[in-house]
Amino acid sequence: MGRERCVDGLMNAVNVFILLMIVLLYVVTGTGLGDDAVAALSSGTIYRGGGEGLVALECAVSWDAQALPDMLELLRERGVRITFFVSGEWASRNEALLLRMAADGHEIGTMGYMPMLDGDETLIRSDLEASAAVISATTGVRPAYYYSGLRDRAVSLRAADALDMTHVLCSCDLLSARGSAAQIAARASERLFDGSIVLFQPTAAAAQALPAILDAIEEQGYAAATVGEILFGKEKV
Repeated sequence: MGRERCVDGLMNAVNVFILLMIVLLYVVTGTGLGDDAVAALSSGTIYRGGGEGLVALECAVSWDAQALPDMLELLRERGVRITFFVSGEWASRNEALLLRMAADGHEIGTMGYMPMLDGDETLIRSDLEASAAVISATTGVRPAYYYSGLRDRAVSLRAADALDMTHVLCSCDLLSARGSAAQIAARASERLFDGSIVLFQPTAAAAQALPAILDAIEEQGYAAATVGEILFGKEKV
């Protein structure tokens, strides 16, 4: 009986410790302690950043990018920098637009060379390396962030870690290929929170919605930022 009570007591203590660690993790990730808290979690997939009044906008560029020039012009007019996740295939065919993104101060990450291609870690690493080579050859900067889209998340995380990239997904997908500009803007307005990462694509409807999205971010007391800025702070990027 005494031994059983000791075991039960030990198990209770372990359970309490685990519960406390879960609560601590929730506090760190949920209240946005900022740069150090998020940086400490950077070995895992990123879905949100720290709470410093920032909302990251990330644009996945691989197809249906006809509206991209209009988006870039609006972002320049509004003085907003965001993160563009471009595929290597797209980058190889659109050097001028890629250079414009870089010249305007936007952060450029990668989706891989062929984002619709999935497979084991070796294949994904090779795909990422090919994409990074194209992007760095054009811009002079190796991409630090990787958006994996529909690829296997666990495999993508391992491949990103092996290449010293940060694997980023999103807090909110605006589903830019679905619905009107008003519907896309409403999705953004309803789902913003401090440190959120908002994903969209350069579709015609998303381009029309972008002014309203930027307005909603400001009206809710936030500032639009890049992924790097919400992870490490504007002063460090």
